[in-house]
Amino acid sequence: MDARTIIESLTGKFPEAISEAGIESPIRIRAYVDKDKAKEVCEYLKGSLQFDHLCSVSGVDYPQRDELEAVYHIASYDHPVVLMLKARLPRDSPEIESVVSVYWNANWYERETYELYGIFFKNHPELKPLVLPDDMLGEWPLRKDYEGFPNRTARNLV
Repeated sequence: MDARTIIESLTGKFPEAISEAGIESPIRIRAYVDKDKAKEVCEYLKGSLQFDHLCSVSGVDYPQRDELEAVYHIASYDHPVVLMLKARLPRDSPEIESVVSVYWNANWYERETYELYGIFFKNHPELKPLVLPDDMLGEWPLRKDYEGFPNRTARNLV
């Protein structure tokens, strides 16, 4: 399956949920997904398009746009294509459905993203602290408006 076929399948199946889909190279594609459809799209990617490996989940902060993005990199063992799937989230209440039930390894990725950006993954089985000390919880140190840098970073607390 090539990049164009994957894009056509995604946009055909989810015409209202997928936007700005494009091919960056023969092996890299990108798309935005409606935050309320992200889990369903991931289920389709895994079940129908053989995107069986979640490589990462992370966040990006855009304070000037008043939003965060949840970013998923998903690959396939059956075809040489990596998909970057992004979901825009409002900065004041960034939440999205967890994909742990689709990709088991999303567990720690989502925990880390929650801890560092404040993106809440609904229905995550155990959204508890992973890397930050207790007194930094809720400070979202990777957001661009974090005021604790450089004195309140984990590196300086050790």
